[in-house]
Amino acid sequence: MKEWFRKALAVIGPYPYNPTLIFLFFSAFYFSRFIPVIVDQPKGLMRYETAAIVLSLSVIPSFFFALLAHLVQKYRRWSSSNLLLYFLEVSFGQSVLFLSAPFIRKFLKNRYDFDYQAPLTLTPGLFFGSLTLVIIALGLIHRAERTVVNRLLLANQLISELKVDREELVSADEAVRQQTSRFLHDRVQADLMVVAMELKATAGRSTEEISAVIEGAISRLERTRTNDLKDLVQILAPNFVAGGLTQAIQVLSKQYETTMKVDIQVDENSELLDQKNLLGLFRIIEQSLINSLVHGPAKRVDIAVRSNATGVSELVVSDDGPGVLLADVESGTGSAVIDSWVSILQGIKKIDSVPGHGYRLQVKFPR
Repeated sequence: MKEWFRKALAVIGPYPYNPTLIFLFFSAFYFSRFIPVIVDQPKGLMRYETAAIVLSLSVIPSFFFALLAHLVQKYRRWSSSNLLLYFLEVSFGQSVLFLSAPFIRKFLKNRYDFDYQAPLTLTPGLFFGSLTLVIIALGLIHRAERTVVNRLLLANQLISELKVDREELVSADEAVRQQTSRFLHDRVQADLMVVAMELKATAGRSTEEISAVIEGAISRLERTRTNDLKDLVQILAPNFVAGGLTQAIQVLSKQYETTMKVDIQVDENSELLDQKNLLGLFRIIEQSLINSLVHGPAKRVDIAVRSNATGVSELVVSDDGPGVLLADVESGTGSAVIDSWVSILQGIKKIDSVPGHGYRLQVKFPR
Protein backbone atom coordinates (compact mmCIF):
# COMPACT_ATOMS: atom_id res chain seq x y z
CA MET A 1 0.00 0.00 0.00
CA LYS A 2 2.80 2.39 0.88
CA GLU A 3 4.57 1.57 -2.38
CA TRP A 4 1.39 2.29 -4.36
CA PHE A 5 0.92 5.58 -2.53
CA ARG A 6 4.53 6.55 -3.17
CA LYS A 7 4.16 5.84 -6.89
CA ALA A 8 0.92 7.85 -7.00
CA LEU A 9 2.67 10.84 -5.43
CA ALA A 10 5.55 10.46 -7.88
CA VAL A 11 3.07 10.77 -10.76
CA ILE A 12 1.76 14.03 -9.28
CA GLY A 13 5.20 15.60 -9.03
CA PRO A 14 7.34 17.46 -8.41
CA TYR A 15 8.58 18.07 -11.93
CA PRO A 16 11.25 20.42 -13.28
CA TYR A 17 9.89 23.48 -15.07
CA ASN A 18 10.39 24.14 -18.76
CA PRO A 19 9.55 27.85 -19.18
CA THR A 20 9.27 27.62 -22.96
CA LEU A 21 6.77 24.77 -22.93
CA ILE A 22 4.85 26.37 -20.05
CA PHE A 23 4.60 29.61 -22.03
CA LEU A 24 3.39 27.84 -25.18
CA PHE A 25 0.90 25.62 -23.34
CA PHE A 26 -0.75 28.38 -21.33
CA SER A 27 -0.76 30.77 -24.29
CA ALA A 28 -2.77 28.16 -26.20
CA PHE A 29 -4.99 27.59 -23.15
CA TYR A 30 -5.88 31.25 -22.68
CA PHE A 31 -6.26 31.81 -26.40
CA SER A 32 -8.81 28.97 -26.52
CA ARG A 33 -10.80 30.69 -23.73
CA PHE A 34 -11.03 33.91 -25.74
CA ILE A 35 -12.07 32.28 -29.03
CA PRO A 36 -15.73 33.38 -28.58
CA VAL A 37 -14.51 36.99 -28.82
CA ILE A 38 -12.98 36.24 -32.23
CA VAL A 39 -15.99 34.28 -33.52
CA ASP A 40 -18.36 37.13 -32.63
CA GLN A 41 -16.53 39.49 -34.97
CA PRO A 42 -17.47 39.89 -38.65
CA LYS A 43 -15.48 37.89 -41.14
CA GLY A 44 -12.57 39.64 -42.72
CA LEU A 45 -10.05 42.15 -41.46
CA MET A 46 -11.92 42.80 -38.19
CA ARG A 47 -11.76 39.12 -37.22
CA TYR A 48 -8.04 38.86 -38.03
CA GLU A 49 -7.34 42.01 -36.04
CA THR A 50 -9.28 40.64 -33.07
CA ALA A 51 -7.40 37.34 -33.27
CA ALA A 52 -4.09 39.21 -33.11
CA ILE A 53 -5.28 41.22 -30.08
CA VAL A 54 -6.59 38.12 -28.32
CA LEU A 55 -3.31 36.33 -28.95
CA SER A 56 -1.46 39.26 -27.38
CA LEU A 57 -3.76 39.12 -24.33
CA SER A 58 -3.14 35.37 -24.03
CA VAL A 59 0.58 35.97 -23.91
CA ILE A 60 0.38 38.23 -20.83
CA PRO A 61 -0.53 35.66 -18.12
CA SER A 62 1.48 32.97 -19.88
CA PHE A 63 4.54 35.19 -19.76
CA PHE A 64 4.14 35.64 -16.01
CA PHE A 65 3.85 31.88 -15.50
CA ALA A 66 6.93 31.19 -17.63
CA LEU A 67 8.98 33.99 -16.07
CA LEU A 68 8.21 32.82 -12.56
CA ALA A 69 9.05 29.22 -13.54
CA HIS A 70 12.40 30.42 -14.90
CA LEU A 71 13.21 32.41 -11.75
CA VAL A 72 12.23 29.57 -9.41
CA GLN A 73 14.20 27.06 -11.45
CA LYS A 74 17.30 29.25 -11.45
CA TYR A 75 17.28 30.82 -7.97
CA ARG A 76 15.45 28.24 -5.84
CA ARG A 77 17.14 27.83 -2.43
CA TRP A 78 14.80 25.17 -1.10
CA SER A 79 14.30 21.51 -1.97
CA SER A 80 13.06 20.81 -5.48
CA SER A 81 11.88 17.32 -4.52
CA ASN A 82 9.42 18.33 -1.78
CA LEU A 83 5.85 17.85 -3.02
CA LEU A 84 4.33 20.37 -0.62
CA LEU A 85 6.79 23.07 -1.67
CA TYR A 86 6.06 22.17 -5.28
CA PHE A 87 2.34 22.77 -4.70
CA LEU A 88 3.13 26.12 -3.07
CA GLU A 89 5.31 27.13 -6.03
CA VAL A 90 2.59 26.28 -8.53
CA SER A 91 -0.08 27.99 -6.37
CA PHE A 92 1.99 31.15 -6.23
CA GLY A 93 2.59 31.00 -9.95
CA GLN A 94 -1.10 30.58 -10.58
CA SER A 95 -1.81 33.55 -8.33
CA VAL A 96 0.07 35.89 -10.63
CA LEU A 97 -3.07 35.83 -12.72
CA PHE A 98 -4.34 38.48 -10.31
CA LEU A 99 -1.85 40.83 -11.95
CA SER A 100 -3.29 40.42 -15.43
CA ALA A 101 -6.93 39.38 -14.88
CA PRO A 102 -8.33 42.88 -14.07
CA PHE A 103 -6.60 44.40 -17.08
CA ILE A 104 -7.79 41.63 -19.43
CA ARG A 105 -11.36 41.74 -18.05
CA LYS A 106 -11.62 45.51 -18.42
CA PHE A 107 -10.12 45.53 -21.91
CA LEU A 108 -12.41 42.80 -23.24
CA LYS A 109 -15.48 44.38 -21.65
CA ASN A 110 -14.83 47.86 -23.02
CA ARG A 111 -13.75 46.84 -26.51
CA TYR A 112 -15.80 43.70 -27.23
CA ASP A 113 -18.45 43.68 -24.48
CA PHE A 114 -17.14 40.26 -23.41
CA ASP A 115 -17.56 39.36 -19.74
CA TYR A 116 -14.39 37.48 -18.83
CA GLN A 117 -14.30 35.92 -15.35
CA ALA A 118 -11.01 34.49 -14.07
CA PRO A 119 -11.50 31.41 -11.84
CA LEU A 120 -9.07 32.83 -9.29
CA THR A 121 -11.39 35.73 -8.56
CA LEU A 122 -14.40 33.55 -7.76
CA THR A 123 -14.25 30.88 -5.05
CA PRO A 124 -11.57 28.80 -3.26
CA GLY A 125 -13.13 25.69 -4.77
CA LEU A 126 -12.55 26.94 -8.29
CA PHE A 127 -9.04 28.01 -7.33
CA PHE A 128 -8.12 24.52 -6.13
CA GLY A 129 -9.85 22.96 -9.12
CA SER A 130 -7.83 25.20 -11.39
CA LEU A 131 -4.71 24.36 -9.40
CA THR A 132 -5.37 20.65 -9.99
CA LEU A 133 -5.64 21.26 -13.72
CA VAL A 134 -2.37 23.22 -13.67
CA ILE A 135 -0.61 20.39 -11.77
CA ILE A 136 -1.90 17.88 -14.32
CA ALA A 137 -0.84 20.16 -17.19
CA LEU A 138 2.70 20.50 -15.78
CA GLY A 139 2.90 16.73 -15.39
CA LEU A 140 1.78 16.15 -18.98
CA ILE A 141 4.20 18.78 -20.26
CA HIS A 142 7.08 17.15 -18.42
CA ARG A 143 6.17 13.65 -19.57
CA ALA A 144 5.85 14.80 -23.17
CA GLU A 145 9.18 16.59 -22.91
CA ARG A 146 10.81 13.54 -21.34
CA THR A 147 9.46 11.31 -24.11
CA VAL A 148 10.89 13.62 -26.76
CA VAL A 149 14.22 13.88 -24.95
CA ASN A 150 14.45 10.10 -24.59
CA ARG A 151 13.74 9.66 -28.29
CA LEU A 152 16.38 12.24 -29.15
CA LEU A 153 18.89 10.49 -26.90
CA LEU A 154 18.08 7.17 -28.57
CA ALA A 155 18.40 8.76 -32.00
CA ASN A 156 21.78 10.29 -31.06
CA GLN A 157 22.92 6.92 -29.75
CA LEU A 158 21.90 5.23 -33.01
CA ILE A 159 23.66 7.95 -35.00
CA SER A 160 26.83 7.45 -32.95
CA GLU A 161 26.65 3.69 -33.48
CA LEU A 162 26.07 4.20 -37.21
CA LYS A 163 29.06 6.55 -37.37
CA VAL A 164 31.27 3.96 -35.64
CA ASP A 165 29.98 1.23 -37.98
CA ARG A 166 30.73 3.39 -41.01
CA GLU A 167 34.24 4.15 -39.81
CA GLU A 168 34.86 0.47 -39.16
CA LEU A 169 33.48 -0.39 -42.61
CA VAL A 170 35.73 2.17 -44.28
CA SER A 171 38.75 1.03 -42.24
CA ALA A 172 38.12 -2.60 -43.18
CA ASP A 173 37.68 -1.66 -46.84
CA GLU A 174 40.91 0.35 -46.87
CA ALA A 175 42.76 -2.50 -45.14
CA VAL A 176 41.64 -4.92 -47.86
CA ARG A 177 42.65 -2.43 -50.54
CA GLN A 178 46.08 -1.99 -48.96
CA GLN A 179 46.63 -5.74 -48.75
CA THR A 180 45.50 -6.24 -52.35
CA SER A 181 47.73 -3.38 -53.47
CA ARG A 182 50.78 -4.85 -51.73
CA PHE A 183 50.02 -8.29 -53.17
CA LEU A 184 49.79 -6.91 -56.71
CA HIS A 185 52.90 -4.78 -56.29
CA ASP A 186 55.10 -7.32 -54.53
CA ARG A 187 53.88 -10.69 -55.78
CA VAL A 188 52.11 -10.29 -59.11
CA GLN A 189 54.49 -7.67 -60.45
CA ALA A 190 57.48 -9.78 -59.47
CA ASP A 191 55.93 -12.88 -61.06
CA LEU A 192 55.30 -10.99 -64.29
CA MET A 193 58.91 -9.83 -64.31
CA VAL A 194 60.15 -13.39 -63.78
CA VAL A 195 57.91 -14.73 -66.55
CA ALA A 196 59.17 -12.02 -68.91
CA MET A 197 62.78 -12.94 -68.16
CA GLU A 198 62.12 -16.62 -68.74
CA LEU A 199 60.40 -15.85 -72.03
CA LYS A 200 63.39 -13.77 -73.13
CA ALA A 201 65.69 -16.69 -72.38
CA THR A 202 63.42 -19.00 -74.36
CA ALA A 203 63.28 -16.56 -77.28
CA GLY A 204 67.06 -16.71 -77.65
CA ARG A 205 66.89 -20.44 -78.25
CA SER A 206 63.90 -20.44 -80.64
CA THR A 207 63.31 -19.80 -84.31
CA GLU A 208 62.77 -16.26 -85.54
CA GLU A 209 59.03 -16.84 -85.92
CA ILE A 210 58.63 -18.17 -82.39
CA SER A 211 60.94 -15.45 -81.03
CA ALA A 212 58.74 -12.77 -82.63
CA VAL A 213 55.65 -14.22 -80.92
CA ILE A 214 57.50 -14.40 -77.61
CA GLU A 215 58.74 -10.81 -77.96
CA GLY A 216 55.15 -9.65 -78.53
CA ALA A 217 54.01 -11.52 -75.39
CA ILE A 218 56.88 -10.00 -73.41
CA SER A 219 55.87 -6.50 -74.58
CA ARG A 220 52.29 -7.09 -73.48
CA LEU A 221 53.45 -8.38 -70.11
CA GLU A 222 55.66 -5.30 -69.64
CA ARG A 223 52.81 -2.94 -70.52
CA THR A 224 50.56 -4.75 -68.08
CA ARG A 225 53.21 -4.62 -65.37
CA THR A 226 54.33 -1.03 -65.84
CA ASN A 227 51.04 0.59 -66.83
CA ASP A 228 47.86 -1.33 -66.03
CA LEU A 229 49.11 -2.95 -62.86
CA LYS A 230 50.73 0.28 -61.68
CA ASP A 231 47.50 2.21 -62.21
CA LEU A 232 45.48 -0.45 -60.41
CA VAL A 233 47.85 -0.32 -57.43
CA GLN A 234 47.53 3.48 -57.41
CA ILE A 235 43.72 3.27 -57.39
CA LEU A 236 43.67 0.68 -54.62
CA ALA A 237 46.13 2.62 -52.44
CA PRO A 238 46.71 6.10 -53.88
CA ASN A 239 50.08 7.68 -53.14
CA PHE A 240 49.34 11.39 -52.77
CA VAL A 241 52.90 12.22 -51.78
CA ALA A 242 54.27 11.21 -55.17
CA GLY A 243 51.81 12.93 -57.50
CA GLY A 244 49.17 14.69 -55.41
CA LEU A 245 45.41 14.50 -55.63
CA THR A 246 45.24 15.71 -59.23
CA GLN A 247 47.44 12.91 -60.57
CA ALA A 248 45.59 10.31 -58.48
CA ILE A 249 42.26 11.44 -60.00
CA GLN A 250 43.80 11.42 -63.49
CA VAL A 251 44.89 7.82 -63.04
CA LEU A 252 41.42 6.98 -61.74
CA SER A 253 39.67 8.64 -64.68
CA LYS A 254 41.80 6.86 -67.31
CA GLN A 255 39.60 3.77 -67.07
CA TYR A 256 36.59 5.88 -68.14
CA GLU A 257 38.22 7.79 -71.01
CA THR A 258 36.67 5.57 -73.68
CA THR A 259 33.11 6.27 -72.50
CA MET A 260 33.10 9.74 -70.96
CA LYS A 261 35.27 12.84 -70.70
CA VAL A 262 36.41 13.77 -67.21
CA ASP A 263 37.50 17.35 -66.45
CA ILE A 264 39.54 17.82 -63.25
CA GLN A 265 40.21 21.07 -61.36
CA VAL A 266 42.02 20.97 -58.02
CA ASP A 267 43.37 24.16 -56.47
CA GLU A 268 46.72 24.44 -54.65
CA ASN A 269 45.22 24.62 -51.17
CA SER A 270 43.41 21.33 -51.70
CA GLU A 271 46.65 19.60 -52.68
CA LEU A 272 47.98 20.49 -49.22
CA LEU A 273 45.19 18.71 -47.33
CA ASP A 274 46.18 15.90 -44.98
CA GLN A 275 46.15 12.24 -46.03
CA LYS A 276 42.75 11.45 -44.51
CA ASN A 277 41.02 14.32 -46.30
CA LEU A 278 42.75 13.50 -49.59
CA LEU A 279 41.78 9.84 -49.32
CA GLY A 280 38.19 10.78 -48.46
CA LEU A 281 37.97 13.06 -51.50
CA PHE A 282 39.48 10.37 -53.72
CA ARG A 283 37.03 7.69 -52.56
CA ILE A 284 34.01 9.99 -52.97
CA ILE A 285 35.18 10.91 -56.49
CA GLU A 286 35.82 7.24 -57.27
CA GLN A 287 32.28 6.28 -56.33
CA SER A 288 30.81 9.32 -58.09
CA LEU A 289 32.48 8.32 -61.36
CA ILE A 290 31.04 4.81 -61.00
CA ASN A 291 27.59 6.30 -60.40
CA SER A 292 27.91 8.57 -63.45
CA LEU A 293 28.81 5.58 -65.60
CA VAL A 294 26.26 3.12 -64.23
CA HIS A 295 23.27 5.39 -63.59
CA GLY A 296 23.84 7.75 -66.50
CA PRO A 297 25.51 6.92 -68.57
CA ALA A 298 27.06 10.38 -68.68
CA LYS A 299 29.27 11.65 -71.49
CA ARG A 300 31.01 14.32 -69.42
CA VAL A 301 31.90 14.62 -65.74
CA ASP A 302 33.32 17.75 -64.14
CA ILE A 303 35.27 17.44 -60.89
CA ALA A 304 36.23 20.52 -58.89
CA VAL A 305 38.00 20.61 -55.53
CA ARG A 306 38.45 23.94 -53.78
CA SER A 307 39.69 24.96 -50.33
CA ASN A 308 39.15 28.55 -49.19
CA ALA A 309 40.95 30.70 -46.65
CA THR A 310 38.26 30.11 -43.99
CA GLY A 311 39.25 26.46 -43.65
CA VAL A 312 36.42 24.90 -45.67
CA SER A 313 37.01 22.46 -48.52
CA GLU A 314 34.44 21.77 -51.20
CA LEU A 315 34.07 18.98 -53.72
CA VAL A 316 31.65 19.28 -56.62
CA VAL A 317 31.07 16.42 -59.05
CA SER A 318 28.56 17.06 -61.82
CA ASP A 319 27.67 15.15 -64.96
CA ASP A 320 25.45 15.55 -68.03
CA GLY A 321 23.57 12.31 -67.46
CA PRO A 322 19.79 11.95 -67.70
CA GLY A 323 19.27 12.97 -64.07
CA VAL A 324 16.51 11.80 -61.75
CA LEU A 325 13.96 13.16 -59.31
CA LEU A 326 15.52 13.50 -55.85
CA ALA A 327 12.69 11.39 -54.46
CA ASP A 328 13.78 8.57 -56.78
CA VAL A 329 17.45 8.60 -55.69
CA GLU A 330 18.07 5.14 -54.30
CA SER A 331 20.40 4.34 -51.42
CA GLY A 332 22.85 1.62 -52.38
CA THR A 333 26.42 0.57 -51.80
CA GLY A 334 27.73 3.64 -53.60
CA SER A 335 25.68 6.01 -51.49
CA ALA A 336 26.78 4.17 -48.33
CA VAL A 337 30.45 4.62 -49.26
CA ILE A 338 29.98 8.32 -49.97
CA ASP A 339 27.93 8.87 -46.81
CA SER A 340 30.54 7.03 -44.75
CA TRP A 341 33.34 9.27 -45.96
CA VAL A 342 31.22 12.41 -45.57
CA SER A 343 30.61 11.38 -41.97
CA ILE A 344 34.32 10.68 -41.36
CA LEU A 345 35.23 14.08 -42.82
CA GLN A 346 32.50 15.69 -40.68
CA GLY A 347 31.09 17.18 -43.83
CA ILE A 348 27.75 18.01 -45.41
CA LYS A 349 26.44 16.39 -48.58
CA LYS A 350 24.02 17.99 -51.02
CA ILE A 351 22.57 16.39 -54.15
CA ASP A 352 20.88 18.25 -57.00
CA SER A 353 19.31 16.34 -59.85
CA VAL A 354 16.46 17.00 -62.26
CA PRO A 355 15.35 14.67 -65.07
CA GLY A 356 17.09 15.78 -68.26
CA HIS A 357 19.56 18.08 -66.48
CA GLY A 358 22.21 15.80 -65.05
CA TYR A 359 23.37 15.04 -61.53
CA ARG A 360 25.39 17.19 -59.12
CA LEU A 361 27.04 16.15 -55.85
CA GLN A 362 28.43 18.77 -53.47
CA VAL A 363 30.40 17.92 -50.33
CA LYS A 364 31.71 20.50 -47.88
CA PHE A 365 33.90 19.72 -44.90
CA PRO A 366 36.30 21.54 -42.53
CA ARG A 367 40.01 21.20 -43.18
